[in-house]
Amino acid sequence: MNTELKLGTREFENTLFILDVVPTQENISEFALQGNLNPESIDGTAWALPGYLSDDYNIFLVFAPNVLDYWTITCAQVTIENGNEITSMSQVVPTGTGLNAISQISKSGAIELLAYFKTLEANKLGHFDDKIWQSA
Repeated sequence: MNTELKLGTREFENTLFILDVVPTQENISEFALQGNLNPESIDGTAWALPGYLSDDYNIFLVFAPNVLDYWTITCAQVTIENGNEITSMSQVVPTGTGLNAISQISKSGAIELLAYFKTLEANKLGHFDDKIWQSA
């Protein structure tokens, strides 16, 4: 990833997190957030994981083969009612766009999530890419 790209900048908006390992039922625990929150299957292919939750703004991470032929982690805004019922989900946006949106509300929340992605990267499960759109 280009080291010039920083959380909160316009240049970071189109950055995607590309998965180098496809999530499966057998390995999904490797993608756990904070060691114990595993992504859950949405439809037998894609997976979702709460990335940032607050009273009025919720972002889920969506693990899916949704950009060209790549598996990525993108972000979707969700509406949660009655404490745990997801009643709507937006279209997904690039990882950078989601992290930047979170940083507008909670800088520490965005930094924690960025640390999660850095852990996935260190574990060779994926990497940041800011050039993929040029081949789309």
